[in-house]
Amino acid sequence: MSSDDTTAATRAFLTDWFDRLAASGFSGEVFLGALSEDLVWTATGESPVSGTFRGKQAYADGIWRKLDDRLERWPRASVLRMIVDGEWATVEFDGVDGLGRNGLDYSMRYCWLLRVVGGEIVEVVGYYDQVKVAALFA
Repeated sequence: MSSDDTTAATRAFLTDWFDRLAASGFSGEVFLGALSEDLVWTATGESPVSGTFRGKQAYADGIWRKLDDRLERWPRASVLRMIVDGEWATVEFDGVDGLGRNGLDYSMRYCWLLRVVGGEIVEVVGYYDQVKVAALFA
């Protein structure tokens, strides 16, 4: 596959995925179903879910389930920008209408660097509002 073809495939995959996340939020099969079993996910900073998680199960246990336990409603993605080069993309987006079980408005701005291979997300480096995440766990 040429570099242009790879870029087009990555853009198409992520555009479709984020469109579905806009409708469904980050909960459930739409979100988790796109992640490779060999995923490497780095949540930057010093929040209660920060760290590097190797493997889809490690990510699910270390980040996703912890958030799911504390969220009444998962945010939905609203993409602001997407820059794609080959397998890699940078996506800046708002997570809107999220709500913590503690009443916290869990809407925030994100920026993720994502690597897509074979129709799956294999790597993510995520930047997010660490103060808001910490407040969800307070």
